[in-house]
Amino acid sequence: LKVDKFTGVTTAGSILVTGEGNSTTTSLQQGLAKHWVRLDGSGTVSLLDSFNASGITDGGNGAYTPAFTNNMNNVNYSVQLTCSVDHGVDFFFATTGDESGSYTPPATTGYVSNNCGSGGSQADSDFVNGTVHGDLA
Repeated sequence: LKVDKFTGVTTAGSILVTGEGNSTTTSLQQGLAKHWVRLDGSGTVSLLDSFNASGITDGGNGAYTPAFTNNMNNVNYSVQLTCSVDHGVDFFFATTGDESGSYTPPATTGYVSNNCGSGGSQADSDFVNGTVHGDLA
C-alpha cells in the first residue's frame, strides 16, 4: 500500500486505528506529536533538528523558546521536556515566562523551556529535547 495522504470517510480529519485486541480504536491525529525540537543550549543556542519549529530564541541562562511554524489551537497542550544533566540541571518546565521565576502557561505560538540547576537557579544544558501533543490551529 503506497499513499501520499489518508483522509477519513466520515470526517476528512478523523482517522481511527483499531487497537491490538480489535476492541478499541485510537484517533491517529490525537496520537501524533505536533512539534519536537532537539537543541544545543550551551554557547550560541541552536536547533540541531526539529519538526514544526520555525526557530529558537535564547532567553538567558537555561531559558530556550522554540517558536511553532504552525500554531497550536489553544494553550491546553502537553509539553514533554528532557535535557542533559552534565551541567547539574535538576529539573525543567515549560512556560511562556522567562528566568524571572513567574509562571504563565505556554502560548499557542510556543513555550519556554526553563532548565534549573541546584537551588532552583536557571542553568544552560548542552542538549534539550521538547515534544508537544495537542491540537493544531
